Amino acid sequence: MSAKNIEDNIRKFLNKKNLKADKRLIIFLFFVVLSTIFWFLNQLEEEYLTEISLPVRYTNFPKDKILVNDLPNHFDLRIRAHGYKLLEYKISNKFLPYSINVNSLTLRMHSKSEVTSFFALTRLLTKDIENQISSDLEIVSILPDSLHFEFADKVFKKVPVVSLLNLVPATQYMIRGDIEFSPDSITISGARPIIDTINFVNTKQVDFTELNANLNDEIDLKAINNVEFSEDEVEVSINIEKFTEGSQKIKLNVINVPDSLIIKTFPKEITVAYFVTLSDYEKVLPQLFEAVVDYNEISNNETKLNILIKNSPEYIKTLRFNPKSVEYIIEKK
Repeated sequence: MSAKNIEDNIRKFLNKKNLKADKRLIIFLFFVVLSTIFWFLNQLEEEYLTEISLPVRYTNFPKDKILVNDLPNHFDLRIRAHGYKLLEYKISNKFLPYSINVNSLTLRMHSKSEVTSFFALTRLLTKDIENQISSDLEIVSILPDSLHFEFADKVFKKVPVVSLLNLVPATQYMIRGDIEFSPDSITISGARPIIDTINFVNTKQVDFTELNANLNDEIDLKAINNVEFSEDEVEVSINIEKFTEGSQKIKLNVINVPDSLIIKTFPKEITVAYFVTLSDYEKVLPQLFEAVVDYNEISNNETKLNILIKNSPEYIKTLRFNPKSVEYIIEKK
């Protein structure tokens, strides 16, 4: 758009507002704007000192060591550059993260014990950083001036996987057997003070409700800070079957009876009831149960002995029995 068009448009605007246009004022404003543009372009050619934040990330740590301290996630750079380069940075507002290859750093030992401390000077990274962000930016200083690494020897330990799954079978269904994980144990690694305190790893908490069929799924393991896992997930297998109720009459035994005495109980048998899957129903036999009363629990004030179920098949659920206690008599042999 020409200066004449700008002048005409401004004049029309002023006329609409019932203001008297001053041709000299319009020309003056035009040259003020023009000179401001030239001044701004000239300033962009000047060099400036400023500070920027550069995100950093770390790669290739020593394989036999574990880092036990936190490292800075950014560098504060003081840089010198032309104005137009700084404007370009301000517009983009960020740089890509600068990648630091730890194995390539010149690490100097600071102290050595169970945890060994090293440090590296960040000024030695100046040229490499300049090559990554822009050759037109000159780095004057870097903060922090050094990176501190604390390494401990990496140790390994095999631990079992423990379920935190919430399993709710549907009505008339139950879990048959144990929950099976594949693998059922994993290898963890990290600093010895941490690894020595860990005896198992958990699955994440997951709810499975209204189960009416076998479940086969992959389950994530619950992460532990500063600990590496050989596996991040495991396969879980759970057998779900319909169940029925069963019952058996079993003989009641008396334990801890002196050789000179005979204890007779009334009744001599009790009834046990339980839930069992249909496929295991025929496996439940009376001899797989053991119900006892203990002679050592006899006292002058008690006329009954409480019944204890010592053994029962592992594949039954919700075991109940009746009666809970029995009367008895003591006879000499």
